[in-house]
Parts: sequence; structure tokens; C-alpha cells
Amino acid sequence: MATTQTQVAHIWRRLGLGPAADDVDAGVSVGPQALINDLLSRPAMVSSAGNPNPWGFPAGTDYTAEAAYTGRMIELMAFGPSATGSGVTSPTYNPLQERVAWILQGLVVTGIIDSTYFTDLKDHVNLLRNSVFGTHKQLLLDVSTRPGMLKYLSGYQNTRSHPNQNYAREVMELFSIGRVHPVTGAANYTQGDVQEIARALTGWQYNWGHGTTFFSPSQWDPGVKTYRGQSLGAAKLPDVINALAAHPAWPYFIPKRFYRELVGFDPAPAVLESLAATFGPTGDLKALITAIANQPEFLSDQAIFSKVKQPVELIASAARLLGFPSLATTNFYLSSDLHTTINQHPLYAPNVAGWPRGDQWLGSGSMLAWSALAGRILYIGFNWNGVQNGPICPYIQRLFSEGPAATATSRLLHQAGLDNASATTQAKLIEYAAGGPWNLARAAGLIHLLFLSPEFLAC
Repeated sequence: MATTQTQVAHIWRRLGLGPAADDVDAGVSVGPQALINDLLSRPAMVSSAGNPNPWGFPAGTDYTAEAAYTGRMIELMAFGPSATGSGVTSPTYNPLQERVAWILQGLVVTGIIDSTYFTDLKDHVNLLRNSVFGTHKQLLLDVSTRPGMLKYLSGYQNTRSHPNQNYAREVMELFSIGRVHPVTGAANYTQGDVQEIARALTGWQYNWGHGTTFFSPSQWDPGVKTYRGQSLGAAKLPDVINALAAHPAWPYFIPKRFYRELVGFDPAPAVLESLAATFGPTGDLKALITAIANQPEFLSDQAIFSKVKQPVELIASAARLLGFPSLATTNFYLSSDLHTTINQHPLYAPNVAGWPRGDQWLGSGSMLAWSALAGRILYIGFNWNGVQNGPICPYIQRLFSEGPAATATSRLLHQAGLDNASATTQAKLIEYAAGGPWNLARAAGLIHLLFLSPEFLAC
């Protein structure tokens, strides 16, 4: 059975984006269950009319603003809404909100493409951040009429005279019930159902002059719609969402997806049944997440390291350990790397199904790209031959100052939440640490080597 240290680190990786240097010791002092309770109880930071941007996202809409926004997204994952560029964890940091918002971004997907713009993605991300502990039913109601989704899946082209089935299909297949029932395997809808749902979703339009959406009665099909053999009457959007929430697959599809995200494998049938009851007809996300985090399987040895971090998660977890203060000042290069080499830009989903799993991302090219990006982060403040010539990441100074090469590896692994690293990984790190003078450059290199280890890549 895993040690308390290993379980604490696992909790931070699954209910957040990984531990900071002192999180493991703090978690051990209270115990795994108390840490789970703490993370589940922290209030989400949401926007309001009086405070529309509590997360400190930068203003602007051009490519430099997009790059800064990308850096801020990852900064929020790592530190919460602290001062931009500080690398200091905010007192209001809610790692679970960051984790769930990221899960939702890969589940209810939009991306910058064609006529879906950066401003649309900002609105979409804000909606997801506000919805993390709400109901999935309300999220679907809200996202269906937002500019990003209306444009991304052609909803604004869905009119009475020219029905467009794009969103009708995806809202069922990917956002709510799935193609087949997760338990019985029965088909959840027919092509006729797609056509009828598309008719019910007509009428929502986009104002290209103002960037807003509106309902146009003249573009809505007022006829009777039939779904799964039953009349929905003269259905509109709310009737569609109600029909989806009443579908037999509704309480299973999203809970199964969240279980895989948080635990790492599919739930046993009895567990899925209990989660379905918790999720309920409204799709209570907070209750679902709480139930999953309290399942025995969540802390099981099978769950630990059962997933691979996605690229964005790698960067956020590295930044969290390092207290990296420069995401804001290097955001243009970060955004470029996410686009062209790491292949996971959080604003550019490859398709409506979201990004591939972490293990599908692994490969020699991606690993070289991650190594290069990690190196640029770690060697800020060093010249070409390893001599410090400017400010460096705070954690490098700490690792160097806390002791000699002989103990650096065990301390680094512990603070990174990787006490359970394999003997091979530990041996390689120890060999590197002792391979030359113990100085700041070697401390940076030791962290760099850790970032390429199988254990750091795992989640």
C-alpha cells in the first residue's frame, strides 16, 4: 500500500495540478482524508457584475494579448489569482477549481478556428470557470447560446429554412449522453433524433456587429418535434436540455468521464450506479466530484501514476514546484511552444472531442520539445556556460542552498511528491547530482532531469 506521502502527492496531482515544494509535508501533517476535505471545501472564485474578472486575465484582443492570456491561464492553474508574474500561491487558490475547469475545457469544447475568435474563447473559459461546482444541466443551457459555441458548431446557421445538425449531434454525443449507453451499450439516439433536436435548437443567431447572441422567433421552427419516439411539442432549447437530462444515459455518461479523469480508469458497475444517483437529473458536479474523491479507488495503488500528464498539465505542475515567476514575461514564447512544438494550446482544441489523452501525446518529438521548454524555464538567469547572470527560478536557489549533492535527490523527489520514484530514476538523479561541483547550474540540471523522468510525466 502506498505511503502517506505518496497518497498526499497523488491527491495534489488529481484534485489540482501537482504539489508545490511544501505541500507534501503539510498534507502529511493532516493526513490524506483531511487534505481531500480541505480541497473539496474551498470556495470557487467566480465572476460577478461587480467583479467580472476576479482571475486577473489581461485585457486586449490581439496576438500579444492572446499570448498573455495563455500565460495567465497556466499561472492560475499553478498559483491561483495572485499577482501576475509573482509565482506566489494566492491565499484564495483553489486547485480543484483549476482541475475541474480544465476537465470541462476538454469536455465541452470550443476552440479558435475560422470565425471563432479569441474573444469568444475568453467568454467560454469564463463560463467554465464559473460552472465548475454548478450543474451540468445549467452549463449546457448556458453554453448553447454563447458566441463561441454558436459559431464553433454552426449553431448560428441553424435556421428554420436551413437546419444545421452540427450542434444537435455533438451536444448528445460528446457533451451529455454519449453515442451509446455506458452500461447497456444500447444506441442513445438515431439520425432522426439529431434532425429533430436540430429543429428545436433553431432560432439562435449571432450579431456580428456587436458580438452578441439573440433569439430570433422568425428563424425558429415552431413545429412539433419528436425525440426518442415521443413528442416534445413545439420544443426550444430548454426543452432539449430537459429531454437530455431525462435520457437513461444522462446520469452515467458524464460521471464515467469524470471518474476516468480523476481516478484514471473506468468505475466498477456498482460504483457507476452510485455516481449516477449522485449526479442526478440536474447533473450536480460538486456532489459528483466529492463522491469520486471519497471512493476507495481514488487513493488506491492502482490509481497512482495511472495517467500521463497532458502538456499543459506538465507546464503547470512544473511552474507550481518551481514557484516560477516568469510566466507573464515569457508568455509569447510559451504560447508559441504550445502551438508548434508541445501541440496542446489551451485555446486551440484540435477538434470538438478535445485533446488526446496524455499517453497519446508521448513520443520522441514531444519529449524533445518538452525538454527544450523546461530548459528555457530552468535556465533563465544563467549564461551559456552555467554562470548566473540574472534572477533565477526561486526553487533552484532553494534546492542548492538546502544542502549538498548527496541529499539533493531525495529532497527534490520528496518536495516534488515523488518519493515513490523507481530505483532507476533515483539512481540516475543521484549520479547526475554527484557528477560535478554542486552549484546553481547543477541544481537546475537536476530539476531538468527530474522533469523528464517517467514519474514526473505521470499523473
